[in-house]
Amino acid sequence: MAEVEPWEEQFAEHAANDGIVLEPASFHWASEPGHLAIGALADQSGNIEVMQRAEIAVPALEQMFKTMGGLAPVLYSCRVNKPYPALLMHEPTSTLIAVDGVLHFTSPRLKTLKLYPGEAALGYDVKAYKALCEEHAPKTDKWRYGLASKMFGFHGLQIERAYQDAVRDLGSWVMGFSPLIRVPAIDEDGEAAYARVKDELHGKLKTKA
Repeated sequence: MAEVEPWEEQFAEHAANDGIVLEPASFHWASEPGHLAIGALADQSGNIEVMQRAEIAVPALEQMFKTMGGLAPVLYSCRVNKPYPALLMHEPTSTLIAVDGVLHFTSPRLKTLKLYPGEAALGYDVKAYKALCEEHAPKTDKWRYGLASKMFGFHGLQIERAYQDAVRDLGSWVMGFSPLIRVPAIDEDGEAAYARVKDELHGKLKTKA
């Protein structure tokens, strides 16, 4: 399996053994222009419900981007043909699944989660994710702290990851996917992560089928 982290590949392999087929998937709405891509593609869809959800999600994402010091000129120069790294997708139910390593639990990620609109449908426990961010941020915030990111400049690597996660969460809701499921894999062990959520995952996907 290409384009996903090793623990995500492990997760997919063990899911496949139980009859759940997950494949890597990437999308233009989850690409370098971030919330700008979601807004533009929602308008182009001609779907009233998609456009209405975008009117909720895009301002929230824009607030996150600005609050965390995003570089607007860079964002406006980006193109949708540069998607974010792939997530796993269960195609029969249009469900995206992210298996999150420890670096997804940071102070910037906590900031984004606090700004999610209440209307957005999510397939994971946001309160639990906030708690994991608080627990691990003292260490994860220091990871490659000095490295710059394209979108957030100096010290921006972890911020950019947090923003991208928010774009995926809210963008999938806007575009009409089933609520995105996130699975913590703090130890980056895909087999163990699958074992922890196996029954819950089967229940969710069976319900949607």
